[in-house]
Amino acid sequence: MLKQMIKNELEKEKVLAIKLISITGLKSKSSLYKFLNEPDREMDHFEGLLKMVRYLFPKQEFEIMDAYFRNVNPNGKTARISLEYATINRLNDLKVFMLGKLKMCSNAESKEWAKTYEIDQQVMDGQISPTEANILLNDLKLKTIEMKVIAKVFMIYNYYDLKMLDRCQQVASLIEDGLSQLKKYPYLKKSLVCRIGLINMHIGNREEGILSGEMVINNAVSQLTEATANQVLGILSIIESYEVAYNYLSKALNIYNELQSLKIRGTQRTINFLQNYWKREPEYLDFKSKEIDDRHEIAFYYIQKQQFVKAKDILHEIECEIDEMPHIIKGFHYFYRGLISGRREDFFESVIQFKYANQKMYYHFPLLELKKLGEDELTLKVLEI
Repeated sequence: MLKQMIKNELEKEKVLAIKLISITGLKSKSSLYKFLNEPDREMDHFEGLLKMVRYLFPKQEFEIMDAYFRNVNPNGKTARISLEYATINRLNDLKVFMLGKLKMCSNAESKEWAKTYEIDQQVMDGQISPTEANILLNDLKLKTIEMKVIAKVFMIYNYYDLKMLDRCQQVASLIEDGLSQLKKYPYLKKSLVCRIGLINMHIGNREEGILSGEMVINNAVSQLTEATANQVLGILSIIESYEVAYNYLSKALNIYNELQSLKIRGTQRTINFLQNYWKREPEYLDFKSKEIDDRHEIAFYYIQKQQFVKAKDILHEIECEIDEMPHIIKGFHYFYRGLISGRREDFFESVIQFKYANQKMYYHFPLLELKKLGEDELTLKVLEI
């Protein structure tokens, strides 16, 4: 399907072959036509193939790549890299299909990839816990450098879910040399650099998070990764600059809209928070919503308008549900309470709840308010850890 579609485009535009050679990094027209005319031939440089698909068929990438992967030789490089592509683009059906295909093939390297990625899939499906997964990953007798590195990356994410941030950093320090050796799979290398960068955006301090975010955007191999980095960079920039934060969040929202992502509404709420924070008129407030996130943003809107009675009424209604709230929502709840009460205790509780939620990028909102209230620097530094 893919090869024929490309051939059809080449017939329409004779000079297109030169453009595709430039886009893909192929050495010559003959390399391109060998790939297109030989049914079983793969492109050695997967990212080049992906760039070609995105150039020719920007709205059909996932559909085209799904069909292409399902028909490639499971013993080859393209089938292996499909597991990473499916994972970072959240194409779960494709990933499960390819896992089954690689597990049943005759190639030992493909089988090793399937065995390693299958553990990650079991965590995603809720079949095993992050702790169980890390035991299984640690017990694997892996031979390829690629799977030795990816197993460590899976462990980092599991430790993050377990709120074991020290272990995240310890394991991350062990794979720097391994990453530099992933020359056979440049797409995989860039993807893993981004995966680690996204974790660092959440566990480092604000300045480290911004540096990690810029690195992720420069290496992003998927639009979803790029959008996620922009969204987090937007959050990290809120206290410094409305314009910078709005620019990042708008980029994230545009990508999510293009992908029809489930993250659209969450990003709109973050833009509401930004605009409330800087006392601008929020674009996406929903006064009819019963969702706690939306009601919180309305309360914040009233706080910034100095309409404290209305804000208190909303927060009081929400407190009936506080025991069932996720920690991140509790963090914002106590932050808004503190803005009304001016009490240190509310801001301290906000920090604690964000810590429980493993969301370090939100600490600086209550910490800045504590600083305004005269809290000593040593206490603030301890809370920021």
